[in-house]
Amino acid sequence: MLVLGGATRAAAQEVSPLEPPDLTRYLRWGAFRVRPAILVPTLGYDSNVYYRPVNSTVPPVGDYFANVSPSVEGTVLFGTRAFLTFDERLEFYLYAHEPVNYFNQLGKARLTVPFAARWGLYGDIGYDRTRDRPIEAQDQRPIRIDRPLGIGAIVRFGWRTDAEFGVTRTRSTASDPDEQLTCIPGVDPGCFSTGDLNDRTETGTRVLARYLLFGRTRLVVEMQRSDIVFDNPQVLRDGHERRILPGMDFGLGGRISGTFHVGYARFDLGRAGAEGFEGAVGDAALGYQLGGLGSYLTLTGTRDVRYSINETSDLFRYAELTLTFVKYFNRLIGLEASSGHGRVVYLGDPNNRTDAILQGSLGVRLRLSETEIGRRVEYAFRYTLTRRNASCVIAVAPFNCDEFDQNRGTVGFGLVYGY
Repeated sequence: MLVLGGATRAAAQEVSPLEPPDLTRYLRWGAFRVRPAILVPTLGYDSNVYYRPVNSTVPPVGDYFANVSPSVEGTVLFGTRAFLTFDERLEFYLYAHEPVNYFNQLGKARLTVPFAARWGLYGDIGYDRTRDRPIEAQDQRPIRIDRPLGIGAIVRFGWRTDAEFGVTRTRSTASDPDEQLTCIPGVDPGCFSTGDLNDRTETGTRVLARYLLFGRTRLVVEMQRSDIVFDNPQVLRDGHERRILPGMDFGLGGRISGTFHVGYARFDLGRAGAEGFEGAVGDAALGYQLGGLGSYLTLTGTRDVRYSINETSDLFRYAELTLTFVKYFNRLIGLEASSGHGRVVYLGDPNNRTDAILQGSLGVRLRLSETEIGRRVEYAFRYTLTRRNASCVIAVAPFNCDEFDQNRGTVGFGLVYGY
């Protein structure tokens, strides 16, 4: 209620999910309306390329690197009713000397076909390929691929209320080209590859209800049910997930923008004695405008439960909260600072391992231009420090899991060109 009370009523008109987004915010490339961008989050130096632990007998390796990320979001209109929205992003990580170059590809699209002012059908498709080090296993760099699909109906009950009803299917796989097993999967009992521990299919249902409070600010409730079946039944990781996430979505045009969802989830594993999860989950990405020079505060946070990439723990619980402050002293020069704290709890781990992750950054921004529809050219110079501290509990005696403690710093230039 405090957040809602501080929000400014958005001046923009209501947009129905059965209508395409505001096309005035897009460039036109033939049949496509797009908002392209290229980001270079860091062009600089990484002090710990291989994430070597603090107490490792092998010293950390540093190298110069570039992180380049082109992206585009857009809309395609089909006649006077149907439309397609899409969002595509590539992330390239290129190192000067170390042979660890890799890329991520993240994409999603939705086709909406209205049949009347009150209802229509939709279809979702996505493809995410990532090779970032998993948050719960930073000594690995597996290739993980997720292919989500969804189909359903959109019903508009009134000018304030609408809902989506659909079914979902996600195919997830993982492989590690650097994996070196000391056993033979399928032959030695209890020997599983990265693929065995991660290849699975999730099917379920989804309901999303929205109520327009004012402007573009909506009260939302999302409910999901999923059944998870692994390709290799011997890993005994099949599960059932249920969740309900109420929250608020703040549209563009007000002093507050973004999303805030907090709810409840239950994750049950089929294996007898396996530790599941039941409790609060949520996500937030809120921005608050400060003055008229483009200064702002952003708050991002997540609390969720996910399958672990390794076999020491079936599930892990992850929570993080990051606050970023950007202050422009004039229309050209600004200062940025951020601080974040994360926590990873390995559910069912025999050592009861928990990792605390601290991250902070400080930088200077140079804004060359920015338009009313969000197109900007901006440079930055920043330093980021990340620390990871692992702790374990065996019986009642706590001790530090020093082999997992890590420090990593990056320093360099950044660039934003586009939307």
